[in-house]
Amino acid sequence: MLFCPQQLVRARFQALLSAPYRSPGQWHRRSWPPNTRHALQYALNHTSTIPQRGADEHTVGETASEPTECEPKQDAAIDCSNQVASNPRRSYKSAGPRQVSKRAVKRALFSEGLRQSDATSVHERLNHEIQREKRTLSDKSIAISTISRGRSIYNAKGKGLQAWQHAYEEFYKAKHYQRKVNDQSIIPSLNQSGEAVLAKIQEDCNGTFRKFWEGTDREFKARHWQALAFWLLENDPKLFLNFLIVTMKGKETPDFTMVADCLLYVDNFYYEELKDWTTGPRAHGYSWIIEYCLRPATWPIVAPPHKGIRLYIRRARPYGVRLAFRTMKARAVQWKAETQLCFVNRFVQLGDIDRALNALKLIPRLNDPIFTMNSQGVLRHCCKLLTLDTVEDGESGRNFRILPQLLEMGVKPDRDMMNVVLANAYKTGDHQLGADMLQFMTNQDYDFDSYTYVTLLTNAVSRGDQARVHELIREVDAQEEIRKNPHVANKIFHSHYVFTAKHMDIDADPTGVFYSMLDMYNNLHDITPLKDLLIIPPHYKAREDGAKMPPTPMALYIMIATYFRCGSRVSNVQRIYQRFHELVRQGHPTIAPLAATDHTYNEFLIALRKSSRAMHSCVRIVEDMLQPPARLTIEHAKPSYRTWAILLSVFIWHRRPAAAEKIKEMMAKHQVPYNDVTWNLIINGYANAQKVPETAAAMKAMEAQGFALDSYTMKSLRYLRDPERLWVAVDELDRAAHEADSVRSSTTQDSAAVEDALRDEMIEKGLQKLGDKNKPKD
Repeated sequence: MLFCPQQLVRARFQALLSAPYRSPGQWHRRSWPPNTRHALQYALNHTSTIPQRGADEHTVGETASEPTECEPKQDAAIDCSNQVASNPRRSYKSAGPRQVSKRAVKRALFSEGLRQSDATSVHERLNHEIQREKRTLSDKSIAISTISRGRSIYNAKGKGLQAWQHAYEEFYKAKHYQRKVNDQSIIPSLNQSGEAVLAKIQEDCNGTFRKFWEGTDREFKARHWQALAFWLLENDPKLFLNFLIVTMKGKETPDFTMVADCLLYVDNFYYEELKDWTTGPRAHGYSWIIEYCLRPATWPIVAPPHKGIRLYIRRARPYGVRLAFRTMKARAVQWKAETQLCFVNRFVQLGDIDRALNALKLIPRLNDPIFTMNSQGVLRHCCKLLTLDTVEDGESGRNFRILPQLLEMGVKPDRDMMNVVLANAYKTGDHQLGADMLQFMTNQDYDFDSYTYVTLLTNAVSRGDQARVHELIREVDAQEEIRKNPHVANKIFHSHYVFTAKHMDIDADPTGVFYSMLDMYNNLHDITPLKDLLIIPPHYKAREDGAKMPPTPMALYIMIATYFRCGSRVSNVQRIYQRFHELVRQGHPTIAPLAATDHTYNEFLIALRKSSRAMHSCVRIVEDMLQPPARLTIEHAKPSYRTWAILLSVFIWHRRPAAAEKIKEMMAKHQVPYNDVTWNLIINGYANAQKVPETAAAMKAMEAQGFALDSYTMKSLRYLRDPERLWVAVDELDRAAHEADSVRSSTTQDSAAVEDALRDEMIEKGLQKLGDKNKPKD
């Protein structure tokens, strides 16, 4: 029997991954009857455990509509009414997809108040798509498809859609390859009437043009929309977005395919310019226009433009993505594996594990030979999904949440997936679980790559296992390709910093430690940025042995921290900070990225906090973080919890309680809640100042916010000269809190008693009146 939760997780890993006769979806240990061996071996040799469907069963579109645990229950009712067969592999008895009758098309158009004269073109287009895609639609799906096509202003007989496709393809290629259009005649151009419409758009798009466009007929809109769209896309993309909003209102709108093409063009070539664009009194942004113009309610059921749908999934806000997923399932919109993987990727970005798994479960039902559950495209998305995996307590004990479900789908982990599983195993805090995973990878002859060694080095450093780090470094040195990998090299550099500079031995020579780190840095990176920061001593001679790669922000941070921790005068730290701030303001390509996190700023604060002359410099550093320089190409970091805690410790260390109170006010102003470190610093300051009532109040407030008094709190209380007074003060606070609760409780009871008395009195009066009315008249 295994009673330790960590051992239970390890046992399940071994039961899953080690047993030779386990199906890909089997997670728990169990004994198999002899007659099931053949079936298990068959399951192990196939990529999917999904059973094959018979010819008379529902196909992909219907299966995709089944409700899942994270979807609303009403979806099940919708799905049952929208049974759609979309699998091109049909029974030999079938005579082909069911044709849509012209009568059904007219009835659907009439119900929405659309033109009956378009019935012929809508009928022909819809039947052509059904035959091409080999889809059979339910009556409700036919109605939705008819209305979707009937709203398009390009349903009249003609070559409008074909002309658009040829023109857009040439227009897009010209922009992509930065060349002129080869055949200008295929691009719709503005005539005299179109130029007059363009003038209205440029004058007042949301006013004059909107009223004018609403008053025109369908033929006028179809004649001018394409030419206006191409001109605006080429000359004024911002104005095009306003033009698109206006023309998408009403019953008659541009074809969904055209709208999707235009927005793909804008997104591919102008996203960086337009991502902060807003319009209208409500300041609608770029994501809103994608959601409005490509809303799922307008998606065609048959042959939808999947690139446009994937654009919606990528750019829509969380609610819009969930709405799109529900709509595709409820209406059985024809989809592709790439679109499903786009849903998986987006849900992973949003941290929505359940919906990501539900989207992934639909992949096998598409029967796409390119995107099987063990294809590279699907496995890459599984790796991203596994980065969200955690260990949870379930009905059968502690277990990983995501990995078992992936295995039940038939996914066979490759090396990249096992690397993520290995990292997740170490994150649980159970070193033996990680060792078991590593042993499994070794037994299965997985080749270790840079990701594997970075994970192993990270775990060894976090445990302080210096011997294991040296062992891993020897393994890396024997493999030239991995040794030259920048991520592995930086991790080895970090491990050297942790064991030499960060936790420096009391007998170590600080100068020797610094030069040791500098030599290792010089072997990996260009030393010029350190010279720009004025950190390199004048007499140091760097080795020139060929071109070296620029340092990563992590490598630069490590060298700055090493320089400060190995002993540096306050004046030097102040000088280096002035230089650092100047380079950040100038946008130095290597130094400026350090301002994206608080780590470097925190190192400056730590280096300055013990000097009473540097308190003003500490405040200035935090002010610089709160008011970053303008025109920065990076997002400047704001002060973190750790930054505020270090600044607060500066004034507590130098016994400046008034200044410490000012820092607490600044934290409240910037809505920075206290954590356990902050409370311990406050208690330390009050205890040092012998403020017993304030110390007791801070302790009570710390407990009220859910933080337990720890060893650091007890250590701070040793500064009190009369600790007995502290416990008296704590008892007084407890007694006052109890009395306040009693008063509050009695007040509540009294008010309840008064309400009961009033209610009884009103009832008595009502009964008396009723009795008076029922008395017989004399």
